[in-house]
Amino acid sequence: MNALSSPTTPPYPTIAQPVRDLLRVLRAKGYSCELISRVLGNPGIAATAAGSPEAAVWYATTSEAPSRHKDMVLAFYLRQPCPHSTFSALVGEELTQQLVTDGCLTVVDDQDGDSPHYSCAVDIRPITVAAHGAQDVLIASDPDASLEISIPHTDHVPGVGNAPLSLLNMVPPVDDDARILDLGCGSGVLSLVLGDSATAVEITGTDISPRALEFARANSSVASKRENTFTWRRGSWFEPVTGEKFDMIVANPPFVIGPPRVEHVYRDSGLPLDQATSLVVRNAARYLNDAGTAHILAGWALEPAEDAASRIAQWLPSHGVRAWVVQREEVDIATYVTTWLNDESLDPRSQQGRARAKAWMDFFARNGVTRVGLGFVHLQKIPEEQTTELTFEIMDHPLPEGAYLGAEVGEFFARTAWLDGKNSDEILNECYAIRPTVALERVSLPSADDVSSHGFRDHILRLARTDGPAWTHEVDEPLISVLSGLHPAALPLSDVVDLYCTVHDVDRDVFREALIPLIVDLIRHGMIIPSELISEGVS
Repeated sequence: MNALSSPTTPPYPTIAQPVRDLLRVLRAKGYSCELISRVLGNPGIAATAAGSPEAAVWYATTSEAPSRHKDMVLAFYLRQPCPHSTFSALVGEELTQQLVTDGCLTVVDDQDGDSPHYSCAVDIRPITVAAHGAQDVLIASDPDASLEISIPHTDHVPGVGNAPLSLLNMVPPVDDDARILDLGCGSGVLSLVLGDSATAVEITGTDISPRALEFARANSSVASKRENTFTWRRGSWFEPVTGEKFDMIVANPPFVIGPPRVEHVYRDSGLPLDQATSLVVRNAARYLNDAGTAHILAGWALEPAEDAASRIAQWLPSHGVRAWVVQREEVDIATYVTTWLNDESLDPRSQQGRARAKAWMDFFARNGVTRVGLGFVHLQKIPEEQTTELTFEIMDHPLPEGAYLGAEVGEFFARTAWLDGKNSDEILNECYAIRPTVALERVSLPSADDVSSHGFRDHILRLARTDGPAWTHEVDEPLISVLSGLHPAALPLSDVVDLYCTVHDVDRDVFREALIPLIVDLIRHGMIIPSELISEGVS
């Protein structure tokens, strides 16, 4: 994470052998996403995510699932107070005593009865990421605030949350034998999921927090693919891997934009504004093998008239990088500040919350920041002699349910590499296929005058991808006619164009000149695929 603060010793349980033993016992007893779904159902899982603990408990206790499964969910997923006998029955008396000794089970004082009641002070959640083929990866971490009112400690270590899940959705499939760097690994969510998706991978996770690394080590101790190797190193940013190269870098750094202070190590870098994101983007390519890629969850601070693409371009080296930056949303500073106050369970309406909000927004005002962009930076290492390329795109539209964008990232780099250096003739002389998921939309309006109706007339013609990023392009009838003549094993684009120009008596050179940039955009967005890429597996 960052090197500007030394985390204090937290009043948290010791992450020692009992946590590893607990993970092994829970795995052996079938603690899984399917078990939790069977107990809670979709409404109970939604209630948990929404921070409604009593509703979640209600769904668990009224479930028809076996009692031992309900006890497991109540004790470890919902972290509800349970009697000593419940924990002993679930994980054994000896391990229960060890967990109590290490503070992983804490005594709850306000329970009736003679038997002591405990609540689990460690979050243990299974995670399944179908897009990466990862099944029931167990992640232990400090509890988040979703089920209780608490402000995370400075050295708090989060577990399975929206940030790592959203980044995993943007990471391409991992190749076997890959060497991966998880920068600012936290509890190891990214490392463990990617490690579960491939074999013989070598993963190095780095973090400034000793506590985070202890959780990561515990979690990797029950990794399902034992042929993979995990190395956990403490240090600031890239310092622990100086001089090393990787096939892939993933980074969910402490990218919260604000004053240069550290309230919480997992999210605050100690650097002002967006310098944490800038630092990672500026340096990542130096640690990549040829054609290696980096995938970074990022944020950028923007002045009133500032262009996000221009700001990010300043962070990139002048040569040797192909960059695709995807902005998922842009928010005003009030929305941004409120979001992160809520993240630490600090009520923005409270006196403390109001004071923090004012100080934060005053800091933005002094630095001229009025907006914050949020999204992803994807980098690919290209030959050092090549000028750096940057493509900046806004993807703030709704996406198809369950869309996995990691595949799109991999395709984007393949498509842009294919386009790189090609002239108009080379593009025209290729054969293409229309992506099977591309739809042609016709939006028509009534065509009528003051006297009579003439039916409908085309108002907008649009190509739309119904998969992945759901890109859309407005088109016209001539372009549709040309696209309709494409086939990967038939005529090249140049012949299709010549036929169209002959039939419609159109100047060929003028038509070609207007067509090329449209074709390039359609290739870049994966709406038409060059036959050469189809043969290489890009679909």
